[in-house]
Amino acid sequence: MNTLAPSCGRPRILVVGQDPQVLALVTEEVAACGLDVSGMTVGVAETASSGAFDLVAFGMGVSAETRTELERMISAANPDARFLRTYAPYAASQIVAAVRQPQASPVDIEAYCRRIGYDGPLEPTIETLSALQERHLAAIPFEAIDVLLGRGVDISPAAVDAKLIAARRGGYCYEQNGLFKRVLRAIGFDVDGLVASVLWMAPPGAPPPPRTHMVLRVTIEGAPWLADVGFGSSVPPAPLRMDSSEPQPTSHERYRLLPIGAGLLVQVEIAGEWRSLYDVSPEPLLDSHYELFNWFAAAHETSHFRRELIAARITPDARCTLLGNRLTIRPAHGEVERRQLDADGIERALAEVFHLSPQPDWRGMVERTAARGAFP
Repeated sequence: MNTLAPSCGRPRILVVGQDPQVLALVTEEVAACGLDVSGMTVGVAETASSGAFDLVAFGMGVSAETRTELERMISAANPDARFLRTYAPYAASQIVAAVRQPQASPVDIEAYCRRIGYDGPLEPTIETLSALQERHLAAIPFEAIDVLLGRGVDISPAAVDAKLIAARRGGYCYEQNGLFKRVLRAIGFDVDGLVASVLWMAPPGAPPPPRTHMVLRVTIEGAPWLADVGFGSSVPPAPLRMDSSEPQPTSHERYRLLPIGAGLLVQVEIAGEWRSLYDVSPEPLLDSHYELFNWFAAAHETSHFRRELIAARITPDARCTLLGNRLTIRPAHGEVERRQLDADGIERALAEVFHLSPQPDWRGMVERTAARGAFP
């Protein structure tokens, strides 16, 4: 059946993919949820694009060019049709969620742009992505003070917006990249959330830790870009091409992404030496998957966020990092400055360097940090 006829007012759903067997699995599961659904391969969909559809879901195997053309053709016959890009293992749940919860968690783009000091274009281009990433990193510091205080971290959209935008706090990867993902999607970018195993500062020969670091893949005109605003001291200051292993210059260091196993190894060049940051899996995740990772980072006894004060901020001119009581300012060009701070100095650095407002109930943590000193 090539079109979806209205059925008792139910949304008419079309699933477009490459593999007929996978299409059958997905459509059967969606139909079992009581929804009106049909599946078509790309070739069939191209000849049936005038059908009446409310939601069209594309598999990841459908190229960006084909998807764009099909969206244009389907929109001509169905101006109100919505489009969804899915990943086969989660496709049925993504489709059902899109029908039952059609509106993604809203984000106030104007408030976000004010927060990061951005007043430029908001088209889904690499120029916009680069500008937003640069401004985000400069305006919203990396920090996990709530974890250190034993409060945990709520990564729901409402909580993140209240903290990072309204309260002008910082956050760690699930907050930072979760917010950035919603902003980019609201603008019109094609964004996937991924997960990586952090290798930064790991001793040689150490087994890789579990994948817990959230990063983003942004696809622009068919090209995949890595975007990360939540890695702290060595975060890439600009989007990085994921389909090239050549060194990529930025306003600070050079980076490269090397194929390794099924994923990509992200490295940064420091003093002529390539050092590994993290190993990224290409499999896109659902937002709900990050809840477990967030619990681990915030609550597990081995999480370094529970033991040490960490803050970071990067501008085009310098990287600023606070590890314990050691403040490091690394200019893009020039000598590195390092200082050991007392408690008052830590509070001043949090305010003046990282643009945070130290709260009275932070003082005990600050004093303990000053007494303990910098961790290795």
